[in-house]
Amino acid sequence: MNVRKIARDIYLSLIGSFSKPSPYIHILNGHMVDWHHDVEADGERFAKLLEKLHERCDFVNFEKAVSLVVNHEKVNKPTIAFSFDDGWRDCYTQIAPQLEKYGVNAMFFINPNFANAAENGDDQYIKNFTVNTTKSPGKLPMTWKQMADLQKRGFLIGAHTMDHYCINGDNVDELEYQIGICRKVIEEKLGTDCEYFAFPYGRLEHANPKSIDIACKYYKYVFSQSDYKHYFSFKGKVINRRHFEPFWPINHVNYFLSCKKTY
Repeated sequence: MNVRKIARDIYLSLIGSFSKPSPYIHILNGHMVDWHHDVEADGERFAKLLEKLHERCDFVNFEKAVSLVVNHEKVNKPTIAFSFDDGWRDCYTQIAPQLEKYGVNAMFFINPNFANAAENGDDQYIKNFTVNTTKSPGKLPMTWKQMADLQKRGFLIGAHTMDHYCINGDNVDELEYQIGICRKVIEEKLGTDCEYFAFPYGRLEHANPKSIDIACKYYKYVFSQSDYKHYFSFKGKVINRRHFEPFWPINHVNYFLSCKKTY
């Protein structure tokens, strides 16, 4: 662990101990309960984080939070919804069961070719995706069957490109495939409309006006993981989320939730 990260963790732990979530709509976006293992655990760390957050915040369904943001609503109490990118298996085994205890869902933005690799036994694709693309060796993807089960339980499945592709390029054919075909595959596999898209890597520099226009052509709602103090970016076309992880200390999360937000 480098000195800068140690100093950052100390700062967030200290300042976060005095912070409290602000009365805004917060879409928290994570990935997995652990970066390097796919143990079939009970999500205990995430459970503890949710318990602490729920003491100060209301939890709502993802689509409810989106509706509040799109309609420029104000809330009187910190209001949180959850999304998770990449479609890791612990979203099914650990994250979803913990959220169900609070009667809320989450949005899982998935990469169809990662799920296809699980279905087809394509270990080489899975290895490349986990080791080279997402830097998360040892992780496993959700299967289509697991995603279908999540849908039956009220969770949502959104698009995250076919292959976790960075959409800040100019190759229109590739963008159409990664963004547009992604919706088609999800709808064919799961039998429901897919109206939500989050671009990979999440920072605003990881997309451009051309790719955002293509995304808006296919999806009703488009999401980043950046510019969190503002609800929207790209001239109101993109909804911003706040990055967190289920294994973060509560003080760190409280610090990030304490900021003021503007429409």
